[in-house]
Amino acid sequence: MKPGGGAALGELERRIGYTFANRELILTALTHASLTSPARANYQRLEFLGDRVLGLIVTEMLLEAYPKAPEGEL
Repeated sequence: MKPGGGAALGELERRIGYTFANRELILTALTHASLTSPARANYQRLEFLGDRVLGLIVTEMLLEAYPKAPEGEL
């Protein structure tokens, strides 16, 4: 997606049938680190947050599935 992404983002929204409430956030989420500048954020901070959330979810699932397993086994 081109920096700014107006028309391309509109086409994406049309195709998936969803309008993003925060267009800047979705543009950040779709911006590769190689396209960043001081004025443009990229997805790396969101990726970091997503990794932490996923880690919490997997940890909860493991703790529920194996309630007596020691830490090393989990």
